[in-house]
Amino acid sequence: MCLLCDFGVPMFAAAAAMASPMLGSARSGTSSKLPGRGEFIVKNAYVFTMDDKLGEIEDGSVHVRNGEIVGVGRDVAANGAKVIDGRGMIVLPGLVDTHWHMWQTLYRSFSGEQADKGFFPTITRFSAHMTPQDMYASARLSAAEAINSGITTVHDWCHNTRSREHPEGDLRALADTGIRAHFSIGQRIDQPDTEMMPLNVIEGIHADWKNYSNEGLITLGMAMRGMFRNSWAPPEVYRPEFECGRGLNLPITVHIGTLVSRAGHIAAHYKENLLGP
Repeated sequence: MCLLCDFGVPMFAAAAAMASPMLGSARSGTSSKLPGRGEFIVKNAYVFTMDDKLGEIEDGSVHVRNGEIVGVGRDVAANGAKVIDGRGMIVLPGLVDTHWHMWQTLYRSFSGEQADKGFFPTITRFSAHMTPQDMYASARLSAAEAINSGITTVHDWCHNTRSREHPEGDLRALADTGIRAHFSIGQRIDQPDTEMMPLNVIEGIHADWKNYSNEGLITLGMAMRGMFRNSWAPPEVYRPEFECGRGLNLPITVHIGTLVSRAGHIAAHYKENLLGP
């Protein structure tokens, strides 16, 4: 068995947020308040700190207060804190998933054997019928699976932006589960390469970010096609997208160089000064 904590969001606090009161928020469209994070100490556990100086600590303790790890060692004092007996268990920092299309989770295993029923054609067909509530349900299932697997931080790469309400549904799920996340917003998956992503939606969500960030647990980025996807996008499409992201000071992430036929694409982005933070 493992007890997993992220340095900032303990798994215990995130898991506690998965209680039944969240079901009401799914129907109403508003996020519920997460339970208080409180204070506790895990004692007598085998602690993998993943820190070169601290190393591994047998019969170690981890002290957590208000969602943050405030003490790690063999004998950590925590007067008044709830004690969790970690005997026979491992404690280690939560895992981080660096790239996840959480809105697609409901369609797992929907692809067939024939090419026209493969993953990409299938997910593209179904994406057009998703509602904001579908986005919420899919992202919430993803977050629950992440927490259950010891993943306490995710990079949610959302590219089914059919309206402002669609990414809002995804963000609401992240907030309701209490997981730490980087949320990158982009175009819709079936958007032609000649059509610009909805920059007005990105700008609007950025302007109102304090209402989505879940007290800083979620950060915002741009999910960009870059210079290509199915074909080479024209400069009048990718340039304004890139400049919008840079103007909003958003980290930009791109699918790039994933097939042999796309050799040279990283160099092409470099030549156009599109690489950077």
